[in-house]
Amino acid sequence: MGGFTAHAFLLATIIRSALTQQTVFDRWKDSDDIPEWTTFSRPINRVAVIGAGPSGLQAATHLLDANLTVRLFERAPSPGGNWFYTEETPVREDYPEVNSTTPDTPPKEFPATKYYEEGEDCITLDERWRAHWQPRPVWYNLRTNSPAPLTRLPGVQHNPDTPWLLSAHDLERNVRAYASLHGLNSNDEPSSPPYLPITSYATRVEAIQKSNETWTLTLRRLQWLPESRRLRSDWWTEEFDAVVVATGHFTTANIPQIKGIGNWSTAKENGQYSMIHSQSFRHPERYAGKTVLIVGASVSATHLSRIIAPFAHRLVASIRPNKYRDGYGLDILFSFAAKTEIVPEIASFEPLDGNDAGIRAGRITLVDGTILDGIDEVILATGYRTDTFLPDLVNPRTVDNLDWTGHYIHDPTLAYMFTGNPWTHAGYQGYAFAKVWTGKARLPSRERMWRDYENKKYQFGGPFDHLPQEGLRKQYVAWLNSESLELGGQFVEPLPLETRELVNYFINANHRKDYLSHENWTHFDNLPFSEWPKPPDREYKVVSW
Repeated sequence: MGGFTAHAFLLATIIRSALTQQTVFDRWKDSDDIPEWTTFSRPINRVAVIGAGPSGLQAATHLLDANLTVRLFERAPSPGGNWFYTEETPVREDYPEVNSTTPDTPPKEFPATKYYEEGEDCITLDERWRAHWQPRPVWYNLRTNSPAPLTRLPGVQHNPDTPWLLSAHDLERNVRAYASLHGLNSNDEPSSPPYLPITSYATRVEAIQKSNETWTLTLRRLQWLPESRRLRSDWWTEEFDAVVVATGHFTTANIPQIKGIGNWSTAKENGQYSMIHSQSFRHPERYAGKTVLIVGASVSATHLSRIIAPFAHRLVASIRPNKYRDGYGLDILFSFAAKTEIVPEIASFEPLDGNDAGIRAGRITLVDGTILDGIDEVILATGYRTDTFLPDLVNPRTVDNLDWTGHYIHDPTLAYMFTGNPWTHAGYQGYAFAKVWTGKARLPSRERMWRDYENKKYQFGGPFDHLPQEGLRKQYVAWLNSESLELGGQFVEPLPLETRELVNYFINANHRKDYLSHENWTHFDNLPFSEWPKPPDREYKVVSW
């Protein structure tokens, strides 16, 4: 979200001078002249993990197992990441030409404490609280698009009668159980000396800066004080040798730049906004007997259409061509409810006569000149912006400036949990961070990492690039075991072969018929690396410091 909420998510301070580097492509003239391995100027003992979703929890677990001192920060009051369900919804997303709430001004000195009263700065305590932790975009009856046996965290089984299409609540329980198993839940305390706290929930990372070989995090925790009906805000700083960013990229709603959308976004009926982003959707009953327009055509849009269809009087979806989505041809996964009327992209929302009687009298002009009217509710299933921690460094969708391992090439004491599938990949990645930072695994030199990056040597695609993603798992297993053989450490295992048949069955039944087969996998097994299938090409960006 922009404004108040975007400020709550973005790290506001980045000191670029601390990481100044020469242009990366001038670093080597002859491959024989460049160093072989990355070296660290000082031991790494204290590590921050930002985010307590499935990936961040696994990273923290592996780092703790390596006897590193770990601090886990999560802006939500409980673990789970996107799978922490709540009836609370995010503060209102920003729309063009609509003023946003002014964010709090941080104190000039730390530590600092401030108490908030109801209505202070024209912001309710509830709004201030929700803006701080940003309730997740999970609706009540959401189900996963991956099979239950492969959608769980290590060491925690689902109940035997759990459906393959997991509910959000089943998955939330699995993640919370994993957090408790490893002492990382919101009410867990350290069980052994020196009894230092590991987790800090309802805590937002406000800023990060690198100076004198140390990462300094500026932190803010918000707590309810029920006895006085106030909020307490504490600011402080902590220093770390390394940082893992595991925040995901489903927080900041993407609002399309459509003429007139700001005007429509202010319209209400019976006290409720008539236009919302899908992140605020919770229950389909709200749409009973109404005409509903869904804007978008990806997973959220199509899933919502199937949930709302039994309730809505009329269901319309405005879509535009999407080369990335259409390239996969996942016709079942991206299927709308049968009753959905498909219309072209929206050209403009025509001005409303007022904003206190809903939008039913309003008119929408489509790109083909057609006029759409009689709409009661609009749901913008238009995805999320890639606002992240350290936004100038890393785009989590295109993994700019990251080695395939997740280490930031300019400074490998910063690492990013960017894996497409946290259930099958994040464990490998978290273990890799722990091994590298404790000297039990080696990274190529930064020059060599940049050379591979420029040449796009390692491309493993997103979660729908099934064979390249299998290649990523192979890469982790081969690298980690090779390093363990030479430097010590536990060996890791690939996913069991029977997993492939499970994936085949599930994908073919729920995503696209005859999409994968046993022969696809066995053919891939026999291909040398140079002949692996490449995922759809993505833009690579280099930031030189």
